[in-house]
Amino acid sequence: MLSASGESADTRDFPLEQWYCAAFTSELEDKPLSRTICNRQIVLYRMASRQVAALTDRCPHRKAPLSHGAVIGDNIECPFHGMLFSPTGTCLDIPSQDQIPRTAHIRSFPVEERHGHIWIWMGAQAPDASLIPDMHWLTDPALTAVHGMMEIRCHYLAALDNLLDDSHLSFVHRNSIGTPKIVKAQIDVQGGDDWVGFTRWTLDTPPSALHAKAGGFTTNVDRWFNVHFTRPSTVLIDVGSAPVGSGAPQGDRSRGIGLYSNGTVTPGTANTCLYFWHTARNFNLGDEAFSEVLRGQMETTFIEDKDIVEAVQRNRERDAENLPDLNLAGDVVGLRARRIIAGLIERERPVHASPVA
Repeated sequence: MLSASGESADTRDFPLEQWYCAAFTSELEDKPLSRTICNRQIVLYRMASRQVAALTDRCPHRKAPLSHGAVIGDNIECPFHGMLFSPTGTCLDIPSQDQIPRTAHIRSFPVEERHGHIWIWMGAQAPDASLIPDMHWLTDPALTAVHGMMEIRCHYLAALDNLLDDSHLSFVHRNSIGTPKIVKAQIDVQGGDDWVGFTRWTLDTPPSALHAKAGGFTTNVDRWFNVHFTRPSTVLIDVGSAPVGSGAPQGDRSRGIGLYSNGTVTPGTANTCLYFWHTARNFNLGDEAFSEVLRGQMETTFIEDKDIVEAVQRNRERDAENLPDLNLAGDVVGLRARRIIAGLIERERPVHASPVA
C-alpha cells in the first residue's frame, strides 16, 4: 500500500504522521517558498491574513512549480498558464476554459507557526498540534537568539546521529566547540517511549574556543551538555560552562553562561535534508554585535558538521561492498533514537486482516 507520500510504508525510513519543520517564520514573507520535504515538493506562502498555506508545488497541468508563481490574495497562481489555486488546493480558475476537471485540484498540508518555526504535517491523518516540539525559549524575551538553516547532502538519519553524538566534538570541532576531555567523559542516558537523551559533564577542563570568547573564561571551567531527542527529528540541547567550583554541577549556574539550542532535521530526498538550528543565550543580552559574532561561530561549527557528514554520505554511495556499520559506545543515544523512529514508521504500516479459514 502506498502512503500519502506515494511511497510504501515498507520501504520509507521516515514517519509521515508527524510535524516537520518547513521553514523559519522569518523566511516566509511576500514571495512563495519552495521546499522538498519527505520526498514531496512543497510550496509555502502567506495569505492576505498572513497565515501560512502549504500545497504541492506542482501544477497538475504541466507540472510547473507554483513557487515560481504569484500570490493573489489568499490564492496562488501557476506561472505557466495562470491556473489559480486556493489554500485548500482547490483549483478556482483555468483561464483557457470554463470547466474545472476534478483532477485539477492539488493537495494541501496542515501548517502551524510556533516558536519562530513553520511546522508542516505530512500525513493523511488529522494533525495533533500537541506533538509539535516545545521550544519556547527560542522566542523568550528574557533571552537573545540567533538562528540559521542549511541544506545538507546526506540522509537525515545521519544528520540526527551527528547531533546525538558529542564524542565527535573532540575531533571534528577541535578548533571551535570541542575539548579533549569530552570523548572520555561518562554520559548518563535517560529516555522513554518517544524520547531519549543524555547528560555529560566535563569538570575542571579548559573552555572551548567558543565558550572562552563568550564567557570571558581565562581558567578551567565545569562544562555541561544536556541533550534530548524528541520525535520525529528534533534535538534539544542545553549546554554551558561555569568557573570550576562555582556550583554548576549542583545546580547553581549563576556564574556561568548557558546556550539553549535546538537542531531540527527535516528529511528531504533520500540523500538530502534540511537542518534548522536555533540558539538562545542568557548572556550579552540584546548585544547585536555579539549576536553576529556568535552566529558566525555557530555557522563555522555547523559547516564542520556538514563537511564530515557529506563526506560520509559520499562514501556510503560509493560502497559497492555494502559493508555494515560498526557501532561504538558513543552511538547508544543515536541508536535508541533510530529505534523510536522505526517504531513510528511501524505503527503506520497497514493492518491486514487475517485470512478466513
